[in-house]
Amino acid sequence: MHRFERTVSVLGRSQSTFQNYSRHVAAVSLHFGKIPTELDPEQIHDYLFYLQKKSKSPSQSYFKHTVYGLRFLLKSEGLSYDFLSLPEIKKEKKLPVVLSKQEVWQMLSGCKLLKHKILIGILYGCGLRCMEVRNLRLCDLD
Repeated sequence: MHRFERTVSVLGRSQSTFQNYSRHVAAVSLHFGKIPTELDPEQIHDYLFYLQKKSKSPSQSYFKHTVYGLRFLLKSEGLSYDFLSLPEIKKEKKLPVVLSKQEVWQMLSGCKLLKHKILIGILYGCGLRCMEVRNLRLCDLD
């Protein structure tokens, strides 16, 4: 786990990414009773098939994060992706939703507190994620 955490950190991923990936790798380990690098590709494919059948969500994000977590585990152990024959995850090509000026004004005018207006303005105007806005400090603002 130390090498796994180090690899995630060196590659510039956040602590929450490490926690997410390690949770998925731990689920695979608990399912089989051994670490994923001791499994053969057939066992991994059976597990991934099980996840797809179990998942009721159309995005299958749990499945994707399991594959991503296994990839990072392999990278931290110095093994290639072919070691477990992990599938490719194709990115959906969809355009972002862009709000009109009127929709943005409606959102801002619906806020009763100034701090909510500021948060929505920063979220939308700067394109930040919720976690990024929550971690903002006064010294981060110009």
